[in-house]
Amino acid sequence: MVFGRRQVDSTGTGRYPGNKRRAARVKSGATAWLRLDGGFAMRPCRLLDVSDTGVRIAVDPGQRVPNDFVIVLAQGGQGRRAHVKWRNATQIGAQFV
Repeated sequence: MVFGRRQVDSTGTGRYPGNKRRAARVKSGATAWLRLDGGFAMRPCRLLDVSDTGVRIAVDPGQRVPNDFVIVLAQGGQGRRAHVKWRNATQIGAQFV
């Protein structure tokens, strides 16, 4: 479930200064889809970065996204359940559950 290019960690620790995340993030710009309310309808979003523990996505400002959803990274894929940890007008950070 890795997209885009990997960042280069010059510290050799696997972490960046000030980064308290448990897993390294991989930047992306790929299209992904949100499956809401356990249904089949999917809404597009843009995958900004992804790690083993979570995801950061960009959504349209008017798009309502509930606290729990399934993110699908490839059409026809199963997806992964996620829970929103933070949000602003255009971005959401979610942890995989």
